Amino acid sequence: MTERSKRETELEGLKDRVTHAKNFLCGYQLCLDMLHLRRYERKRTYHFEADSDCGDLLAGNEALWRARMYEVRALVDSMKNGREKLIIYYHYIRGESIERAADLLGCSRRTGYRLHKRGLLTVSALMERVKRQEER
Repeated sequence: MTERSKRETELEGLKDRVTHAKNFLCGYQLCLDMLHLRRYERKRTYHFEADSDCGDLLAGNEALWRARMYEVRALVDSMKNGREKLIIYYHYIRGESIERAADLLGCSRRTGYRLHKRGLLTVSALMERVKRQEER
């Protein structure tokens, strides 16, 4: 295997890990949205006398959503304190845009995106470590 193809393979693996970390972190907001929808559906059903036919729309397990949110939050909390952690926190947990998170940290938009990228690399490394520990 040539040196160039070796580097390309490593970059592809890194991109896959970052994508996996990003998808994992995005799960927090998805679970939060599902919990809000569930609460809305309960209120809506309570205010109408007729039975709601939307029950299967939100078929899902609240405990699972909350467990997933806890898992994401615990992973972000396990990151070393720093600007990368704050960008990840504001973007994925608080739901802010990366630009807004960078503004809150007092840095430029470009720096915010750089911090976000480094934060995703950190999260993917933490996820790998957790996966290895679970396999033991």
